[in-house]
Amino acid sequence: MRGRDVTLAAPLLAAEGLGKSFAGIVALENVSLRVDYGERVGLIGPNGAGKTTLFNCIHGMLVPDSGTVSLAGHDISKLPVHLRARRGIGRTFQRIELFPDSTVRDHLVIADRVRHGEKRFWLDVRRHGTPRPDEMQRSDEMLALFGLSELADEPIERLSLGQCRLVEVARALMTKPRLLLLDEPSSGLDRAEAAALASTLFDVQQRQGVAILLVEHDIELVARFTTRCYLLEAGRLLRAGPTAEVMASDEMRAAYLGSLPVPT
Repeated sequence: MRGRDVTLAAPLLAAEGLGKSFAGIVALENVSLRVDYGERVGLIGPNGAGKTTLFNCIHGMLVPDSGTVSLAGHDISKLPVHLRARRGIGRTFQRIELFPDSTVRDHLVIADRVRHGEKRFWLDVRRHGTPRPDEMQRSDEMLALFGLSELADEPIERLSLGQCRLVEVARALMTKPRLLLLDEPSSGLDRAEAAALASTLFDVQQRQGVAILLVEHDIELVARFTTRCYLLEAGRLLRAGPTAEVMASDEMRAAYLGSLPVPT
């Protein structure tokens, strides 16, 4: 079979046997997961479960002690973050990573220039870059997709937290990723804002066809948004499968509520 056929047969993301320790403390122990093309997959678990460590190993911010990470059938385990991004991995962060005095459009244009390998995006950071017509068109399309058109020229510091979350996701999608890693996108949002975010993410994901791996503490959001999920606890994979089955499992109860006493 030719290499092209092998690539097409492989899942979009395959993390195999990942292990990571910090000063002798095990953060991940032989963890494997996969994300297929266009899938919405959740990664859940209590605090300290190893979710962020796993994300960072996939993204390239951490080098695992063992195991491999493959994208579309190609081993990317040794690639740095920027080269993984060029291969098609985008990411948002739990903590807002935006420039307060730059506009919404500035952020999208910068991401667009990064995608095209242009170094002039540093001019935008200094507020000297003027978007070209093609950049304006691409940013306008993304702004419309997220319902942000009226906020295009507003500085980030004037936006609500929920609007900032949308800008982060829109910026990540400007790089045209095949896989988007969403790190606690509902963090700091109230219930109504989280529900609105989930609805927008679903609509955008359906239109763009991007696969999403979601780390999220809001279990209701995970249940609404994902079709499969993985449950981590103390660095170990406890359960994987359809989201509804994982949510109803004994492992889920034990991970979040602790082991229940045995009746006497």
